[in-house]
Amino acid sequence: MQAVQFTNAETASYSPSQIATGPDMMISQAAGLVAQSAAVYFDGVTKMALASQGVLIKQMTQELVEGNIEPAAEDALGILATDIFIAAAAAVAAAAGAMEAASASYAIDQIDKSIDKYSTLLQNRKSS
Repeated sequence: MQAVQFTNAETASYSPSQIATGPDMMISQAAGLVAQSAAVYFDGVTKMALASQGVLIKQMTQELVEGNIEPAAEDALGILATDIFIAAAAAVAAAAGAMEAASASYAIDQIDKSIDKYSTLLQNRKSS
């Protein structure tokens, strides 16, 4: 009888480390779920931004063919603005661990530089 009680006590003492309860499982899986959600978010925003860019590129091309330079330049800036959505989504994905932070930072910096160039170009064009 004592041997059975001893065995039961030993088994019970190890049970917390051997048995995963629902909340413990959710906590251990949370990081993976967050990264997966961030990846899905990044994918969705990227697709939406690319679709918007397609529409803006078509509109910009029509404006250029018609000789309307200012509206075409504004469309080009709109194309770059959609990149901001991609950059923001990349930052979210990097923060959640779904993307390497250095890659997201580089992409955001390049997008910012491009937007600055086009903004300066538009400002110089309007002031001329």
